[in-house]
Amino acid sequence: MSAATKFLIGVLGGAVGVILCLAMLFVGLDAMGALKAPPFANRMSFDEKLRVMREHPPADLKVLFVGSSTTLHGLDGEVLRAELGLDGDLLNLGVQDLRVNQIKFLADVFLANYPDVDHVVMVSTLLDVKNCGSVASEFFNPTDVINYVSGTLPEIYYYFRYLDLQGALKRAREMQHLRTTIHDLESVSFDAYGSLLLEVPREGVIDRVWYGDPITLDPPCYQSLRALADDLRGRGIAFTFVIAPMRPGYLSGRDPDGSLLAAHRALVHQALDGTGAVVIDAHAGLDMPEEAFFDAYHLNRDKAQMLTRYVGKQMTTLTAHPDRNQPVKPASALTQAPAGAAHRHLRPGTADRG
Repeated sequence: MSAATKFLIGVLGGAVGVILCLAMLFVGLDAMGALKAPPFANRMSFDEKLRVMREHPPADLKVLFVGSSTTLHGLDGEVLRAELGLDGDLLNLGVQDLRVNQIKFLADVFLANYPDVDHVVMVSTLLDVKNCGSVASEFFNPTDVINYVSGTLPEIYYYFRYLDLQGALKRAREMQHLRTTIHDLESVSFDAYGSLLLEVPREGVIDRVWYGDPITLDPPCYQSLRALADDLRGRGIAFTFVIAPMRPGYLSGRDPDGSLLAAHRALVHQALDGTGAVVIDAHAGLDMPEEAFFDAYHLNRDKAQMLTRYVGKQMTTLTAHPDRNQPVKPASALTQAPAGAAHRHLRPGTADRG
């Protein structure tokens, strides 16, 4: 056997050995509950939710929440389901740090795979309308994500395709904690419907997050909002857009005369005019105090449940009265479920976690 052949066999053997060692590492970390999800988007709130969806696929999905972290942290699926008496399931696909153009991309991908959805709800804040013109809309590979959620390939394939050994090892000590706590900004302790309601102490929030980013109203964001509303109308899907409560101290620092928020309201109504979308101004309607928030934009858990009840009541009212900006069609999900009707959770038995 020549030296070159021996060298090639050695290289191949070494490569196989590395692959086997990595596979054993991933399997071992997973068995301990310490393996983070494959980094499809390098956004843990999204990647981890995909893993939960793969393990517990939503059934008979009727209502889809899409948006940024304001949607993720702002809507309680169990409360809204009870408020509306939903006959069918719902799913919160809110993802941290998204802009409106990225939210539209997210909705497009998942609506194509959940054809029975007839109502989309988005809770939005001023941060969502920043930099849409300079941020890429596609923040994940849709084919890979849908195939992963569908379970068409073994999960370990995606750990090699999106290999992040350093990230997996760095997060290994934290994952069990992050999957169970509601007191950490990096928590991924989703409830049964994919929502993530938190109670984070002030000392757990860095100043930049507490005081919030400067407000920028980027026109392409409102164009993306219009495109999303038009697309939903074309599909016959009702659309409810919620202007989220924001911390008074944040607004007094970033928008002291209220002109930017007023402009935002006007641009939202302009973007959605004629689309059949319902706009719920929860910031004006609830007038939440400072202590309701754990940072500039996000409500503590109990106040998020209050927001959810408010949104549910408004959705019911606006759907019931055609003269009050009724959605494109009365969503079939907005029907009274029979008492004790069974429904399947995204993650059974975790609705009251925390």
